[in-house]
Amino acid sequence: MSASELEMSSVRYPYRGRIFHVEKKAAGVWVVLDESHAELGTLVRVAVEGEEHEPVFGAVPPGYTETLHEGSDWRMLVASLINESLDAETAATGNQGEA
Repeated sequence: MSASELEMSSVRYPYRGRIFHVEKKAAGVWVVLDESHAELGTLVRVAVEGEEHEPVFGAVPPGYTETLHEGSDWRMLVASLINESLDAETAATGNQGEA
């Protein structure tokens, strides 16, 4: 998936055995949703072109107003938002996986 794929209204994002969605909210702003459409964070375009001539994106977890992570690999940033959400979910339920 390339950065241009983000310009579509919604991108399916299979990860960790589940299907997530990256939906465009506005120019340069996307929301990351789980399968129940709960918001896991926001992906924002920080710069149209960075050092490697690729767009630079930032990941903003729920409750934050600024990016926590930035880079040109938007897939890795979306994965970080998903991982943070799933890890918080696991910690809240005390479910450490099956034995």
